[in-house]
Amino acid sequence: MDQIKSTNLIVTYNSEKEISSLLADLHTVNPGSPVVVIDNASTDNTVEIIKNDYPAVQLFQNSQNLGYARAVNFGFDLCSTPYVFLLNPDIRIPTAAVITQMTSWLDNSPLTAAIGPQQCTVKNDTMHFNFTTSHWGFRSFINHFYYQLRHKWLFTTPIRVPMLNAGCLMIRRTVFTRVGGINPKYFLYGEEPDLGLKLKRYGYECRLLPNSYVIHHREKSLQTLSANRRWRIRWQAIWNISHAVLTGWGRIISDYLTMTKFNPY
Repeated sequence: MDQIKSTNLIVTYNSEKEISSLLADLHTVNPGSPVVVIDNASTDNTVEIIKNDYPAVQLFQNSQNLGYARAVNFGFDLCSTPYVFLLNPDIRIPTAAVITQMTSWLDNSPLTAAIGPQQCTVKNDTMHFNFTTSHWGFRSFINHFYYQLRHKWLFTTPIRVPMLNAGCLMIRRTVFTRVGGINPKYFLYGEEPDLGLKLKRYGYECRLLPNSYVIHHREKSLQTLSANRRWRIRWQAIWNISHAVLTGWGRIISDYLTMTKFNPY
């Protein structure tokens, strides 16, 4: 039997409308791969659905909402496979090719710590590719812009990017641990620049797959909160992202000035 290379890690919060579809997709496209769900004190039927319909899932229930970063860090401690497939519950995976391509690239590119596919939404049977933090790089930005004009990709091989959208990515478990995981102060948002710049500091790469995609029904959990709560989270997001970018680049510049180098191996 082939070695199981990845664990599927999902953080849920009031995800009763999405979690079944994702777990069914994973059963089809990534069979045999363990699934770990960290639930951040959902108040809907998320936990009951997982317990009743997916008993093989390793489910851990937090007594309170610890935030995304702390839940992810805890989830990684429960994984033992070489790679961890980090997913939002509102992701849908159309084909197994996404898994195969990410795993294959990590197998053959030791400097790549994380890799992720394109993300899209479907409206009126038309697919729209999302502009995410995965496109915060020159080549990935140009590729996205070119697609909007020509409906085809300019670059077709995995693109090196500063960071990846955390809604769907595969990452080396040992590298995630080595760089310290995600800053637990980031309750929600800020995790992408925090993790991406930590990986860069240690000499690793992030890669975006131009020709593979998942469907992302964005921010479904946020819609279960009050408008006032959503407003406060979005303002906090601005602080988190700014703090992560400034802190990350500050450390990289400091390393350069002091000639500090990290060996990615």
